[in-house]
Amino acid sequence: MSKAIVIGYLFKVSAANVNASHTEGNVVVAKKITLPDGSSIPYISGQALRRMLRDRLEELGYPLSEPFAQVSGQEVTPPVRPQDFIDEDLFGYLDPSGQRRRTSPVRVSTAVGLFPFQGDRDLGTRSFERFGQAMGAGGNMFETELYANLFRGTMLIELDRVGVFRAAETGKKTDQALEPDKRRERLRKLLEALGLLWGGGRTARMLADLSPKFLAYTRLRAKHPVFLEALLAQFEDGHYLLKLEPLANALRKYSGYLERTIFGIDPGVFGNEAEIRAELKNFGPVLTIREALTEAQKDVDTLWSESSP
Repeated sequence: MSKAIVIGYLFKVSAANVNASHTEGNVVVAKKITLPDGSSIPYISGQALRRMLRDRLEELGYPLSEPFAQVSGQEVTPPVRPQDFIDEDLFGYLDPSGQRRRTSPVRVSTAVGLFPFQGDRDLGTRSFERFGQAMGAGGNMFETELYANLFRGTMLIELDRVGVFRAAETGKKTDQALEPDKRRERLRKLLEALGLLWGGGRTARMLADLSPKFLAYTRLRAKHPVFLEALLAQFEDGHYLLKLEPLANALRKYSGYLERTIFGIDPGVFGNEAEIRAELKNFGPVLTIREALTEAQKDVDTLWSESSP
């Protein structure tokens, strides 16, 4: 029986600061991780990515639980109705009383840049002249760290928990579960939301498309983030090149657990696209991103049925 769906993906940011850290003076600092050699790479937090996925789900017609939460001081008590709200089902919740909590069935990794941060900054100004003062009054100047990078992320979905609510999670006397059709529908919409991903800070002037440019989807008989460390790339002659050996090695290593694998790639993004297609077709179909997400949605439709693997 299938236990999990794992999705590894790469997205490209041309010039942005999607998820900033703190402010140092008048500089908005990008979130970064320091590597053992002392260099640093930018990252986008899992919390930020989950927020973006929530927002996309709302835009796709699913009401979120947040407007129905009770706020008292610093405490936010969710409605605890996962059967009604897709975000409580997929992303979990915490009742501050400690009596009801649901750990997210959808696990999202930090999106990590594959190349070192180069120290680039964007300069912004606010002229007081625009507020009726003389030009000599000057204005405010600020800087924002920004980067051009290829980011990798991983999503792991626990299939036995989507649409299934334990009594301890809801405060009810018995466990509850949605109908299989409803469970499949929520997973299909999550995949659709991933294909529409965008968001973060400073989108008014640094809009970034965070939808996958490369995607690896697999359904497994075990719960393991197969692609978490398997997506690597290099940059040569103005093109990104996907490193195939780490990915192929991960697919071979866990081949005994893989039930269905699908790949998607956007044309023109990777300089070794032909090589990618030739290598990965041995593990599963290599399609466009749109086609891959559609096939993944069709694969979800096989879950929790009499003929389900």
